[in-house]
Amino acid sequence: MRLREALERRWKDLIPDGAPPTVVPVPAHPLKYFRRGFNLPALIASRLSRLIAFPFDPLALSRTRELLPQARLPGILRHGNVEGAFRSPRGRTVPPAVLLLDDVYTSGATAEACARALKSAGAASIVVVTVARAVP
Repeated sequence: MRLREALERRWKDLIPDGAPPTVVPVPAHPLKYFRRGFNLPALIASRLSRLIAFPFDPLALSRTRELLPQARLPGILRHGNVEGAFRSPRGRTVPPAVLLLDDVYTSGATAEACARALKSAGAASIVVVTVARAVP
Protein backbone atom coordinates (compact mmCIF):
# COMPACT_ATOMS: atom_id res chain seq x y z
CA MET A 1 0.00 0.00 0.00
CA ARG A 2 1.62 3.24 -1.15
CA LEU A 3 -0.11 5.32 1.50
CA ARG A 4 1.43 3.16 4.20
CA GLU A 5 4.90 3.56 2.70
CA ALA A 6 4.48 7.32 2.46
CA LEU A 7 3.42 7.59 6.11
CA GLU A 8 6.24 5.37 7.31
CA ARG A 9 8.94 7.06 5.23
CA ARG A 10 8.43 10.33 3.33
CA TRP A 11 5.79 11.86 5.59
CA LYS A 12 7.16 10.56 8.89
CA ASP A 13 8.21 14.08 9.93
CA LEU A 14 4.55 15.22 9.72
CA ILE A 15 3.58 12.85 12.53
CA PRO A 16 4.24 14.30 16.00
CA ASP A 17 6.71 12.44 18.20
CA GLY A 18 5.34 10.36 21.02
CA ALA A 19 2.16 8.30 20.82
CA PRO A 20 0.97 7.52 17.31
CA PRO A 21 -1.96 9.59 16.05
CA THR A 22 -5.43 8.13 15.96
CA VAL A 23 -6.79 7.59 12.46
CA VAL A 24 -10.16 9.33 12.13
CA PRO A 25 -12.14 9.07 8.88
CA VAL A 26 -14.28 11.86 7.53
CA PRO A 27 -17.78 10.71 8.47
CA ALA A 28 -20.67 10.14 6.11
CA HIS A 29 -24.09 11.43 7.05
CA PRO A 30 -26.15 8.52 8.50
CA LEU A 31 -28.69 8.69 5.64
CA LYS A 32 -25.94 8.58 3.03
CA TYR A 33 -24.30 5.68 4.87
CA PHE A 34 -27.62 3.86 4.93
CA ARG A 35 -28.13 4.39 1.17
CA ARG A 36 -24.60 3.32 0.23
CA GLY A 37 -24.04 0.71 2.90
CA PHE A 38 -20.48 1.92 3.53
CA ASN A 39 -18.29 4.96 4.19
CA LEU A 40 -15.26 4.83 1.89
CA PRO A 41 -12.97 6.97 4.09
CA ALA A 42 -13.79 4.71 7.06
CA LEU A 43 -12.99 1.56 5.08
CA ILE A 44 -9.65 2.98 3.96
CA ALA A 45 -8.85 4.37 7.42
CA SER A 46 -9.60 1.05 9.09
CA ARG A 47 -7.27 -0.86 6.79
CA LEU A 48 -4.54 1.78 7.01
CA SER A 49 -4.64 1.89 10.81
CA ARG A 50 -4.17 -1.89 10.95
CA LEU A 51 -1.27 -1.77 8.48
CA ILE A 52 0.65 0.96 10.32
CA ALA A 53 -0.48 -0.02 13.85
CA PHE A 54 -2.14 3.32 14.63
CA PRO A 55 -5.32 3.49 16.73
CA PHE A 56 -8.57 3.86 14.77
CA ASP A 57 -11.58 5.86 15.96
CA PRO A 58 -14.42 6.05 13.41
CA LEU A 59 -16.70 7.77 15.95
CA ALA A 60 -14.46 10.68 16.97
CA LEU A 61 -16.25 12.88 14.46
CA SER A 62 -19.84 12.95 13.25
CA ARG A 63 -21.67 14.76 10.49
CA THR A 64 -24.46 16.90 11.86
CA ARG A 65 -26.44 17.46 8.69
CA GLU A 66 -26.82 16.28 5.11
CA LEU A 67 -24.88 18.43 2.69
CA LEU A 68 -25.15 19.27 -0.95
CA PRO A 69 -22.59 17.11 -2.79
CA GLN A 70 -19.33 19.08 -2.78
CA ALA A 71 -18.43 17.83 -6.27
CA ARG A 72 -21.40 19.70 -7.73
CA LEU A 73 -20.53 23.04 -6.15
CA PRO A 74 -18.10 25.68 -7.39
CA GLY A 75 -15.10 26.16 -5.11
CA ILE A 76 -16.37 29.43 -3.70
CA LEU A 77 -19.48 27.73 -2.23
CA ARG A 78 -17.80 24.64 -0.78
CA HIS A 79 -16.58 26.17 2.48
CA GLY A 80 -20.06 27.49 3.29
CA ASN A 81 -21.61 24.14 2.47
CA VAL A 82 -19.58 22.30 5.14
CA GLU A 83 -19.39 25.08 7.73
CA GLY A 84 -20.60 23.68 11.05
CA ALA A 85 -21.42 20.31 9.48
CA PHE A 86 -19.07 18.26 11.69
CA ARG A 87 -18.65 17.87 15.43
CA SER A 88 -17.24 15.53 18.00
CA PRO A 89 -20.04 13.76 19.89
CA ARG A 90 -20.78 15.18 23.35
CA GLY A 91 -18.80 13.52 26.10
CA ARG A 92 -16.39 11.89 23.67
CA THR A 93 -12.69 12.33 24.34
CA VAL A 94 -10.87 13.36 21.20
CA PRO A 95 -7.30 12.07 20.90
CA PRO A 96 -4.59 14.77 21.07
CA ALA A 97 -3.01 13.65 17.77
CA VAL A 98 -5.26 12.85 14.82
CA LEU A 99 -4.61 11.57 11.32
CA LEU A 100 -7.77 12.70 9.48
CA LEU A 101 -8.43 10.54 6.42
CA ASP A 102 -10.66 11.41 3.45
CA ASP A 103 -10.96 9.81 0.04
CA VAL A 104 -10.65 12.92 -2.18
CA TYR A 105 -9.20 16.39 -1.61
CA THR A 106 -10.47 19.10 -3.93
CA SER A 107 -10.81 22.51 -2.29
CA GLY A 108 -9.87 21.52 1.27
CA ALA A 109 -13.22 22.70 2.62
CA THR A 110 -14.22 19.34 4.12
CA ALA A 111 -10.79 18.74 5.67
CA GLU A 112 -10.79 22.26 7.11
CA ALA A 113 -14.29 21.87 8.61
CA CYS A 114 -13.39 18.50 10.13
CA ALA A 115 -10.10 19.82 11.52
CA ARG A 116 -11.89 22.82 13.04
CA ALA A 117 -14.37 20.51 14.80
CA LEU A 118 -11.59 18.25 16.09
CA LYS A 119 -9.55 21.24 17.32
CA SER A 120 -12.52 22.72 19.16
CA ALA A 121 -13.05 19.31 20.82
CA GLY A 122 -9.46 19.24 22.08
CA ALA A 123 -7.20 17.77 19.37
CA ALA A 124 -3.78 19.42 19.45
CA SER A 125 -2.31 18.06 16.21
CA ILE A 126 -4.15 17.10 13.02
CA VAL A 127 -2.56 15.71 9.88
CA VAL A 128 -4.86 15.41 6.85
CA VAL A 129 -4.30 12.49 4.48
CA THR A 130 -6.31 11.84 1.34
CA VAL A 131 -6.15 9.05 -1.19
CA ALA A 132 -6.74 11.25 -4.23
CA ARG A 133 -6.44 14.88 -5.24
CA ALA A 134 -9.04 16.27 -7.62
CA VAL A 135 -7.97 19.22 -9.70
CA PRO A 136 -10.90 21.65 -10.08
